[in-house]
Amino acid sequence: MSPRRVIAAIAVALLLAWAVVPLARGLLLVRGGAATPFSAALTVPHEEVTFAASDGVRIAGTYLPADGARATVVLVHGFKNTRADMLEHALFLHAAGYAVLLYDSRGCGQSGGTFGVGAAEDRDITGAVDFLKAAARLGSTHVAVLGVSLGAGDALLATARDPRIEAVVADSSWADERVQLERMATLPLGPLALPLLPYEPALVDALVGARLEDARPRDEVARIAPRPLLLIHSADDQNATTPLADAQALLAAAGEPKELWIAPRGGHAGAFGAVRDEYTRRVIAFLRGAFR
Repeated sequence: MSPRRVIAAIAVALLLAWAVVPLARGLLLVRGGAATPFSAALTVPHEEVTFAASDGVRIAGTYLPADGARATVVLVHGFKNTRADMLEHALFLHAAGYAVLLYDSRGCGQSGGTFGVGAAEDRDITGAVDFLKAAARLGSTHVAVLGVSLGAGDALLATARDPRIEAVVADSSWADERVQLERMATLPLGPLALPLLPYEPALVDALVGARLEDARPRDEVARIAPRPLLLIHSADDQNATTPLADAQALLAAAGEPKELWIAPRGGHAGAFGAVRDEYTRRVIAFLRGAFR
């Protein structure tokens, strides 16, 4: 093959990749996490529940009641995970006297719908609060939300939009979902890294039925005040889509009362595993301060 034809073939291949990769990645993005059985590992009283997200999507969850609880904590898992990934969080919160509701986000685990890539999951959280209120499970207690990674940004959006949520913990959050995709939007070709075509966000919007442009916690976090906010981020978080700078931007945009704890280690969303005693102490102290 002549050099000219080789160059032409390479050019065609690059153009095809430039056009096709966003489509393939968009389809992969909206595939949620597979179901992971975990109820057998729960040694505390619990019940399997289902409820409707605010847009009607069926959500599967697990509720851990606690006698005399001052608050119920809604747990929101991360990117393509399931509620099984929040089990240890649920246990330490329950041991501290809090009722807990953890669930599979839309398109993940046993829940229905399409994975929303952060643009639609706040509807699941609103549905969780609706469920708790309608089922009269709260009594005189309050509602807090704790989200991790993708779930952290979802927790911030839901809290900003729903005044019934009285406190929020966001562990390893992102500040802007559209920016997250832009950070990923290069082909892994070393010095030949190319920006992808701009239709990917629109494709994801169509697939999930929500606008990535509207998933910007940094623009809405100020509406959480005067409800308390705890941001958690590891100093060594090397995840390209959720740098420490995002947590610092969220802190700057938020109103009081607010706090950012920078864990000494843990990588992305791993502070709980790396410095568990300090993590649990800080979260419980935050909740006790919020619900005196």
